[in-house]
Amino acid sequence: MTRFSKRLTLQAATLACGVAILAGPGSALADTTLTYTGASGTHDVAITPEAVRIDDEGQWQLYRADDPAILSVEPAARTYTRLDRSSAARIRSQMDQLRSRMEQRLSRLPEGKRTAARVAMADEVPGLGGTGRVGLEATGARDTVNGVPCKVYQVIRNGAAADTMCVASAGALGLSGTSFKTVQSMFGLLQEMLEGTGLEGIGLPYQSLDGMPIRFIDSVSGEQRVLSGVSHATIADSRFEIPKSFVEEQPQRPSAG
Repeated sequence: MTRFSKRLTLQAATLACGVAILAGPGSALADTTLTYTGASGTHDVAITPEAVRIDDEGQWQLYRADDPAILSVEPAARTYTRLDRSSAARIRSQMDQLRSRMEQRLSRLPEGKRTAARVAMADEVPGLGGTGRVGLEATGARDTVNGVPCKVYQVIRNGAAADTMCVASAGALGLSGTSFKTVQSMFGLLQEMLEGTGLEGIGLPYQSLDGMPIRFIDSVSGEQRVLSGVSHATIADSRFEIPKSFVEEQPQRPSAG
């Protein structure tokens, strides 16, 4: 997989496992911090009416309501990248060109070898074999995670059962309506920017969620992440600022060699 694909996949997957969990109206509380734990460690999702920050495995993602972009910050390297509509359009064009080159290569192969070669290239060139379909099914089962009741849902990818989630009502977790609107705008932007990259199918069916997952089980790794804490303490504005000493890097241009 290219460096671009890995970065964009990580951004989308982090959002899917960490914050894609937010969907539904909430209470009047302004700030919310959700803490999740799993085999890979603990990560926090800090949400205010103005911004969302996701801390996960040594890096963090940032979205601000007044700046339509997803910022991916790497503190150890003191760098960050900015993915907005403009940079996403350039990447989309580059991906189209890359897929076109790969299709030309495939066209030179004997017909009997094209399918196998296409599958082998899928990791290097997202979307070469199609973007895939993602849906959601209510299982009818109910559960409780750390004292919070939730409904069990099955994610369906390309017609097959994939990830599972236990979804709680947003009100039970105290997420404010204005904060939810900020989360909703972030996911709308992410979905728009992923369109045409070949990575559209890796996320969750955001629009179908009727609450917030408080338990998520990844179908590939088997890792389970569960909500372990909820706080409504005021979050400092500095949490949503990138240090001035950090250097901006441009998103990597995709290349399959």
